[in-house]
Amino acid sequence: ATPAAVSVPSVWLLGSSDYSATLAADRGLPYVFAHHFSGKGTAEALELYRSGFRPSEACPEPRTFLTVNAAVAATQQESDRLALPQLLAMLALRTGAPLTAQLLVEDAERVELSEAHRGLLAAMRSRWVIGDPQQARAAIEDLAASYGVDEVMVHPVAGAHEGTAQASSPAREETLRLLAA
Repeated sequence: ATPAAVSVPSVWLLGSSDYSATLAADRGLPYVFAHHFSGKGTAEALELYRSGFRPSEACPEPRTFLTVNAAVAATQQESDRLALPQLLAMLALRTGAPLTAQLLVEDAERVELSEAHRGLLAAMRSRWVIGDPQQARAAIEDLAASYGVDEVMVHPVAGAHEGTAQASSPAREETLRLLAA
């Protein structure tokens, strides 16, 4: 926002449920599905949105956007390591465990998980984009094609290594650089 604004931002509805998809369709708004929250119900929500869409002056036809979590590094092994702290934070959120500051990569690697939690973590991981640049770009393109969305927004989730300054996020920045290259 600025006192001398010369344009008006477009309004999108961000949601992760059938309700939000129906609301966006009914109001004739572009719809962002928060696939990065859980990745469940994506196809169903987008279908509800498209099938119930009512054109509006601002949006004459359905317009869709998908968000994805991504950790990209030079190798698959390093991207797996970088994704682990955020995966553990999401696991804590999903299981009602205490929420704490995100772990460093090395601390996350020392966490022992129960079999049930390993399964939940693997399920979450399967819906994220984690890999080397070529794998990650292909995965994002596949997600966009399979859901038929107009745009994809990347949420970089790569964690930090020991010794990383608290006010910086070099691995998250690198995720974006590698995807853009």
